[in-house]
Amino acid sequence: MIMNKKFLIYGFGRMGLTHYAILNQIMHNTEFLFVDPDNKVNYFAKRNLNIRIVSNDKGLDESFDYALVCTPPMFHVSILENCVNNKIPSIFIEKPFGGVSDDFSKILNFSQDISIGYVLRFNPIIKWVKEFIKIENVAKVEGFYFSNTIEQKPKGWRNGVYSGVTNEVGAHIIDLCVYLFGLSDPSLINKQTESVISDVDDILIADLEDKIIKYHFHFDWVNKEYRKPVFKFITTFKDGTFIRFDQQKAEHFDSSCNLLSRITVADLAQKVPFYLRGVEFTSQMQDFVGSKNTISNLSDALITRQIIKNLVTS
Repeated sequence: MIMNKKFLIYGFGRMGLTHYAILNQIMHNTEFLFVDPDNKVNYFAKRNLNIRIVSNDKGLDESFDYALVCTPPMFHVSILENCVNNKIPSIFIEKPFGGVSDDFSKILNFSQDISIGYVLRFNPIIKWVKEFIKIENVAKVEGFYFSNTIEQKPKGWRNGVYSGVTNEVGAHIIDLCVYLFGLSDPSLINKQTESVISDVDDILIADLEDKIIKYHFHFDWVNKEYRKPVFKFITTFKDGTFIRFDQQKAEHFDSSCNLLSRITVADLAQKVPFYLRGVEFTSQMQDFVGSKNTISNLSDALITRQIIKNLVTS
């Protein structure tokens, strides 16, 4: 167990609290300080949770081992720059890591360890797929996200350039393609977007090609056929066999669509020392404060950012 570390957490919302709760259980003798400008939130935190919290970071004169940025995405880049200037050695930023209009050129040469919270990398099925596939055998990847998340027009930043189905949730699918299949600099073959309820993309369908692999994306968060959010992949190999996988299972088929094998999350039975919202978030924090073998690094995140920008703005 890691001991005697100090964390600075920006944002006392759902994700900031989730990461705090996990870190508070998996680490020992650890100090936390929250930064959140909402006075009502600060009052609640101080009175009910006995948590150190301040409204801004301007007066801070103490050093920290880690920073977590769990704010809305329009603040990600400026807070990251503050963390770097304050010489915080290890920084975590929640996905989707800014938006399509942000300038990331200033952060390219940062020496700190910077990690991005694409938590689906830590799903047990994704870990199994990572070990199962050989990239050189992959011919086509199809990635889907469907939900009925947006039922009325969003307000504030969720109806602007920092939102949209591609930036907020399609980013998970794109990151997994970077992680699993080495997606890096794809050519955009065609795309179509549609604003159904919001003023940004509610539906995106696109075809891309990168090296020898073809990609098809379909993101839709206004689909009334889905009660719960669903992501899924179909990966076709050069010999015609394919695997179909989602959060719960992976199935391997031959070229005639006969089922060859099937594995589920229950079969994998992954355990973590503290369970909160699934095993993924705890595994992510363990990796962030540990070896960083799986978590998305800055290089991967900037690839994902550029692909999102190309899909949304081209």
